Amino acid sequence: MAAAVERTVFFTMVSHPNGWVRVGNAYPSREAATDWVPFVRSAWRGLKTKVEACKLTFVDGKLTDESRQLLDQKFNLDS
Repeated sequence: MAAAVERTVFFTMVSHPNGWVRVGNAYPSREAATDWVPFVRSAWRGLKTKVEACKLTFVDGKLTDESRQLLDQKFNLDS
């Protein structure tokens, strides 16, 4: 029986003309990602920012296909 483990990471996102775009790394907590919001706002000249959660599922230590697709499509991040 495969052991499934869920982990939530957080990303800082900026509202870009092409939609919401991830900026920076994955953070282990919402607070850690939120700490970067003032820097991101100033670097991106005041564009809207938000912190978004991403729930990842690992089976036997490997990301599931659904988690890989989520990272690739929504967060533009190779797993």
